[in-house]
Amino acid sequence: MKLRGKYGIGISDYSRMLVAQDGRCAICHGEPNGHGDLHVDHDHATGRVRGLLCANCNLGLGNLRDSADLLLAAHAYLTR
Repeated sequence: MKLRGKYGIGISDYSRMLVAQDGRCAICHGEPNGHGDLHVDHDHATGRVRGLLCANCNLGLGNLRDSADLLLAAHAYLTR
């Protein structure tokens, strides 16, 4: 993992986050789903690390361009 250069955290930081999240995704609470480790999620504008996500949740946020407005619109669409 290239944590320090890409996210500014070390393996010990990743491990602490993993323990704090019980080894599960911060969004769906599932275990890593066939793609190895949980992904480090970060704010692309600030670089701030938010948590660890499974591949599906990480891709979902990325595909919605980290936009809370798009996420809310998707939620409204799914629940109508």
